[in-house]
Amino acid sequence: MSIEPSENAPWGLVQWALTGLATLFASGGAFLWRLMQRLEKLESAQTRQRIEIDASRIAGEAALFRLTERLTLMHDEYFRLRETMVALPTRSDLRDIGDRLAERLASLADRLDRAIDH
Repeated sequence: MSIEPSENAPWGLVQWALTGLATLFASGGAFLWRLMQRLEKLESAQTRQRIEIDASRIAGEAALFRLTERLTLMHDEYFRLRETMVALPTRSDLRDIGDRLAERLASLADRLDRAIDH
């Protein structure tokens, strides 16, 4: 199929130019439309990520707060444990107590023997 040459050549040139401009504007509009859709998707993704980052930050701050509380409690318990351990008798103290107890039991046994003999 061939296009018949127009009888009015200048009008055909104007038609050709208008068709070219209309095609150019339509393709430019379509390009801008797709670009705006992509920008909207990027903006929504960025908003969603910002919300997730804020939620993660809040969760991290809460975890850090709990960690500092636990660390303080562990610190206090550590020093209480050290104080308790200092108050406990050592091996030599237990050995001395055992020796004294053995001496007392021996002296009590001697007294009982003397009391029974008399």
